[in-house]
Amino acid sequence: MNIRELEERLGIPRANVRYYEKEGLIHPARGSNNYRVYTEEDAAALEKIQLLRRLDMPIGAIRAVQAGEVSLSDALERQSRILAHDAAKLARAQQVCRSLLEEGVTYAALEPARYREGPLLTGRAEPAERRRPPVEGAEWAFSPWQRFWARRLDRALASSAATVLLSLIGFGAGQVPSLPYQIVTTACTWLLIFAVEPLLLHVWGATPGKWLLGLELRDGQGKKLSIAQGTRRVWEVLWVGCGFAIPFYGLYRQYRCYRACREGEALSYDGEPGYLYYSTVPAWGLRAFAAEAVAVALIPLTVWVNCQTVLPPHRGEAVTPAEFYENVNALADKLGYSLWLDEEGWALSGETAAILNGGAFESRYYGQRYGDGPVYTVETDSGGFVTAVLCRREGHFPGDDRAYYPLPLNEARLAAGALAGGQVSGWRLLTGWLGEEPWKEDSGAWTGQGYRRDGLALTIRLEQEGFLSTGDCLLPWDEYESGWFRCEIRLERER
Repeated sequence: MNIRELEERLGIPRANVRYYEKEGLIHPARGSNNYRVYTEEDAAALEKIQLLRRLDMPIGAIRAVQAGEVSLSDALERQSRILAHDAAKLARAQQVCRSLLEEGVTYAALEPARYREGPLLTGRAEPAERRRPPVEGAEWAFSPWQRFWARRLDRALASSAATVLLSLIGFGAGQVPSLPYQIVTTACTWLLIFAVEPLLLHVWGATPGKWLLGLELRDGQGKKLSIAQGTRRVWEVLWVGCGFAIPFYGLYRQYRCYRACREGEALSYDGEPGYLYYSTVPAWGLRAFAAEAVAVALIPLTVWVNCQTVLPPHRGEAVTPAEFYENVNALADKLGYSLWLDEEGWALSGETAAILNGGAFESRYYGQRYGDGPVYTVETDSGGFVTAVLCRREGHFPGDDRAYYPLPLNEARLAAGALAGGQVSGWRLLTGWLGEEPWKEDSGAWTGQGYRRDGLALTIRLEQEGFLSTGDCLLPWDEYESGWFRCEIRLERER
């Protein structure tokens, strides 16, 4: 039979039939003309659905009964309790109406405060109150702050994990500009949430934050959410609740959800089939304090882990030249510098390309040595351990086809990190030798007085004529027809 015949036979509106089909409660076949063809089994199923819907049974409950996940008797027993609750509420409302009628109260003289503590107005949130939580002894989670602290802890845990993972692959806060780092960290945080939270809701029924705040999630039948349901809910939280973490817009979305939760409105990520409820827990405010304490404690722990990943592989004061070069390579890789040394300190090409050098192009192949000698001049003691490192660079114009002449500050910074990193913490290394302070022109290193820290002495000597200094590089001065420079940076262990 077609849908018109089905509509006439059962008295069910066509829109309802289409809706039940969309919800997967019926599965009509398709004829040769691609029209739906309804069988007697479809008609029988619709009659059953119509009866259960007249009992106000939710679609999710009917679907669970059809699939055999819940017995009809269990579903009817739950629905009976819900109807009894609604009936009691209607009776209370009727009682208040009669009282108002008997008193003859006008709208202008109506005093709501008299009924605020009465039986009618004890339930503040109408949408949630219409259904009991699917587990006995549970209550609906009305407080937006309880849910806020739970979500905050979950995000703090995910953010810390994302920061650690990014640091392990060389993408740490100390190595990249702040804004790109924040964007990537936020994206990775939500990717972790998408990967972990649906699984936790399916297996555990909660997340660490929800568990600590006494919150759990179940569907309309009291079952834990499926992976698909959990993923869909996380998507709704990201979109509706957090505004895709976009600055200002995200705060606006959170405020809207806060207002909706305070006024008892149903949030899209708490609708069927997932309902948020909490088992009664004493003093969840103390739990919120504990959640915030954990979130705050994660900050220094994450920073410490991030800094530790910057430390070079060879630790200790005594490093051989080969170990020193390995330390330089590790730091260059983590900090994003294009420097790669072999075991003798020669620079190796990181790509195969044609490079402009001195006004002419030369071909370089991956792993090929280039330059006139090792990048560093290394001094050792009688035991073969590094005691001092020198970086030299010189240039002149005309003759070099360059617009600017970089000073070897980055090479010196890596050398300082390779030596000092064996003795100090990652935090001190990032804020010290890998930072900006030692390399500023007012640090003393440029004036011959030297810069000393962590057992290392730094001196920078620059001689030049015809150049304009910009701090980290030299520019040819238009007033001069020719110019030259020599720069030497020395790092030495103090004894």
